[in-house]
Amino acid sequence: MRAATGVLLALAILAGVALIAGLWLDTRENVETRCWLDDAPAGVSVSESALISAVETVWPVGRRCDWEPAAGDGVIVTQTGWARTAVFVVVGLASAVWAVVGAARRRRAAAVPFAVCVALVAVVVFWTG
Repeated sequence: MRAATGVLLALAILAGVALIAGLWLDTRENVETRCWLDDAPAGVSVSESALISAVETVWPVGRRCDWEPAAGDGVIVTQTGWARTAVFVVVGLASAVWAVVGAARRRRAAAVPFAVCVALVAVVVFWTG
């Protein structure tokens, strides 16, 4: 049980580092700048006002850019962070299950990976405001 807890803790830390690092990469300097520096999606209007809005997102953890389409109707949305959010959710769910198993066996240390995941989610929520 101790080895599995250690492995899950390492996975939680790695997934959390990837989550936080990805958010930092998506929002460094400023969110609007990051949208402009990434390739604009196909069909976006070619103008300085093509970017309608840019925000940091909690779900998925990343950045959302809303663009004005060249056709003029609707909005083209780009979103980052789906892959790293999915990996983090899988690790978080595994940590939650492991915490329940540990509680049933009266092993408090089994809850540590889940606590790490919860703390990292709190950091993301605080960061994205």
